[in-house]
Amino acid sequence: MKIYVKLFALLRQYHPGPNRSTPLEVDLPAGAVAADLVPSLGLPDQLVRHAFINNQQKTLDTPLAEGDKVNLFPPVSGG
Repeated sequence: MKIYVKLFALLRQYHPGPNRSTPLEVDLPAGAVAADLVPSLGLPDQLVRHAFINNQQKTLDTPLAEGDKVNLFPPVSGG
């Protein structure tokens, strides 16, 4: 199934293309969860902490469906 992924903040450096704001198209097997995107994209486990799936905050163990749009974020802190 095809999933569309945007990387934010520190994760953008792992985007392979020249336009890092362009979503990546990732093929995953049926039954995949958001956490499966981490190794598929070569992202460090410790840098992915938050996922928004179709504009709703979800956990990384949320199952994905064909055509989902996933935004991945590193740990966030404020001051």
